[in-house]
Amino acid sequence: MNQQIRDAVELMLNDRLFLYSLMHTLFGREPDEELLGILTAPHTGEAFELLSEENTDMPARTVRFLAEIREKQKDPLFLEQVKDEYTRLFIGPGSLVAPPWESVYGQQDALLFQKSTLEVREVYRHFGLLPEGYPHVADDSLALELHFMALLAQRSLDAFYAGREEELARTLTGSSDFLKKHLLVWIPKFTERMKGAKSSMLYPQMCLALEGFLKRDSEILDEIHRDYT
Repeated sequence: MNQQIRDAVELMLNDRLFLYSLMHTLFGREPDEELLGILTAPHTGEAFELLSEENTDMPARTVRFLAEIREKQKDPLFLEQVKDEYTRLFIGPGSLVAPPWESVYGQQDALLFQKSTLEVREVYRHFGLLPEGYPHVADDSLALELHFMALLAQRSLDAFYAGREEELARTLTGSSDFLKKHLLVWIPKFTERMKGAKSSMLYPQMCLALEGFLKRDSEILDEIHRDYT
């Protein structure tokens, strides 16, 4: 394996971990100044450019949007507006325009704790992971699924640096399977429904960026598995 390919794999593994960790935080808790600062930092735009859908304008659109957010942060009211958007979109009160749970998009009755929830839980168990609040939380929430991908991304990076090729292959395969069987099955539907949000300060646009990242990550995982492991 030549050094150029190794360097490229190292960069992609690091950026995968960074973006999954960032997306888990973005969709998993109320935003604050620190989160917005990381979101609008130059490295974030660079990571999205590297790990977003190829042959589309999504990377450039995401970078432009993050630059707009950086300017809007100068307004002292902006953070409160983003917090309000987060609450209305992911907490309530009232019905959510795009509920952030996989099971909602696989059943006509849109209920939690369906078959997909148990399937996701089983994948977590396979890798020795269970979410806090088990068994009383819906394991297939967007935040938890992104957290799982971040944890596997960390394991992949650790295995890469330690030269544990079997563990690297195992975690990359697990990540790829989870994307194809879960996140990429429901996130496009989630993103489409998010277009109906009454406001678009931050989250509807970042849902689109997330979808583009997930699609490209699936391709990248296949490429790394084929060329490196």
